[in-house]
Parts: sequence; C-alpha cells; structure tokens
Amino acid sequence: MGNECLLAGYDVNFRIEILDDFHILRWPTRVQTRSLHRCEFASQLYILDVPKSELPLWLCIAEYESRFNTHVIGARNADGSNDYGIFQISDKYWCKPENRTDYFIYNGCNVNCSALLTDDITLAVRCARYIQKQQGWSAWAVYKEFCANGTLEHIDDCFT
Repeated sequence: MGNECLLAGYDVNFRIEILDDFHILRWPTRVQTRSLHRCEFASQLYILDVPKSELPLWLCIAEYESRFNTHVIGARNADGSNDYGIFQISDKYWCKPENRTDYFIYNGCNVNCSALLTDDITLAVRCARYIQKQQGWSAWAVYKEFCANGTLEHIDDCFT
C-alpha cells in the first residue's frame, strides 16, 4: 500500500510502504510538477472568465502562495489542516481531504482537495473565486503583506 506526500517548494514525493505493524519503508521519489509561467497563468485565468482587472491580484496570490505550482500541498497549519494547489485552498472549509480528519468542517467548494492539484486549474480557479466572493482577498494570508500595497505587476505585456 503506498502513500504519497508532496511538500511545498519541493518536487520530491515520499512513498511510504507499510510492511506490517512494525516495519515502515519511506523513500523519496521524483514527481512531475507543473509550475506555470506568469503570462501563461494570466492567459489561463482570462480564458476561465476572470476579469482582466483582477488578474494582477490573482497572479500575486498564486505567486506568493505556491510560486505558480499546481501540485503544492502546503505545510500543515497550526489547526492541523492543509492547503492545496496553486491558490493554497484549505481543506478545513473549502475542499474535502482524502482521509477523514478531526479539523475538516465543510466542503464549501464541493470539490475533493486532490482535484486542486491537477494541471487543469479550472476547479482551483472556480473554488478560489468562490472563496474571494465569500471572504474577500484577505482570505489569503499573503494578500495583506504582498498584494494589497498597490504595487502589483502589470499584466499588459501578457496580452500584446
């Protein structure tokens, strides 16, 4: 039986084999992850009907949450929850984790967390936009420090 865990900022997976009650094997394996380029990400967001005026904010959030990486599972939060995908969406309120957990409260986006880790960002964008409509930009911890200061990168060069 294998278990995999992808750590934020790394492209290494740990495969765990449980042999019996006393023996567990753990070794790193390579994982193919996709890290989008800034303009590629902006174009995909635009195709998914994100208003052009919001693109700089979404790019800022994705850059600081995941470095535009679609397969990131963030380090465990203080409450035991994890954050998933390019927008680091919490499995406490917004997506359903694979395994039953004590901290899981609600699946607000009606999506499995693993679906937020795919190269197709459609569900991640849909969920992130829903969260933004419910809680505003401050739903992302990086917003206040990195994205709310008005010095966002322009995206015009992505659409020329």
